[in-house]
Amino acid sequence: MPVAVLSPLCSRGVLTLAAMGLAALGGCGPREQIRSYDVKRDPSDSPLTGGPDRVRLLGAIIPVDDENSWFVKFSGLVDEIAPHEKAFDEFLASVRLPGGNAPPTYTAPTGWKDGGKRMMRTATFTPPGEWKAPDKPPELYISEKFQGTLLANVNRWRDEVGVARVSQADLPKVTTEVKLGDVKAYKVDFKGPGGKKKMPPFAGGM
Repeated sequence: MPVAVLSPLCSRGVLTLAAMGLAALGGCGPREQIRSYDVKRDPSDSPLTGGPDRVRLLGAIIPVDDENSWFVKFSGLVDEIAPHEKAFDEFLASVRLPGGNAPPTYTAPTGWKDGGKRMMRTATFTPPGEWKAPDKPPELYISEKFQGTLLANVNRWRDEVGVARVSQADLPKVTTEVKLGDVKAYKVDFKGPGGKKKMPPFAGGM
């Protein structure tokens, strides 16, 4: 029987065609699809202003006249403030105004670190615990006496927490009257996503 013999050049051409054919067949098969996924983010990675009711501010405004007040404030992330709410209430209940320009007296919270006096503060305390931002633990402090109406200072704090301002008529809805000895104070408990940068008390009354 006659046998066909291919030249080397022809053999290379046939192999090349065969390889191209296999590549073409491979290209006809199903292609792997690109898939996308939604990955939930750890809430602790979110910025301070990243979610509803993430920041909490416990405080009290203690008016001494129509234009001046002392301030007690404890603020931070909600889950860092919650375990110490009772300690805050006990501290606030211990505050007394001796009169004149003398700063308030108080009973220091048991087991808290005493940070002493600082700029615009007569006392500062840090609760025990571990914090998400170790260099910025929540702090409880009494500020120096500053100007500003009750409404202006309530709205200043609401700005910090990131909740809507209120009118004079709404003050009874967002404050609670408490007695510190013979002195009337106004306690607040605000939660929000976080808002404007903290400002000194007098800035809210200007």
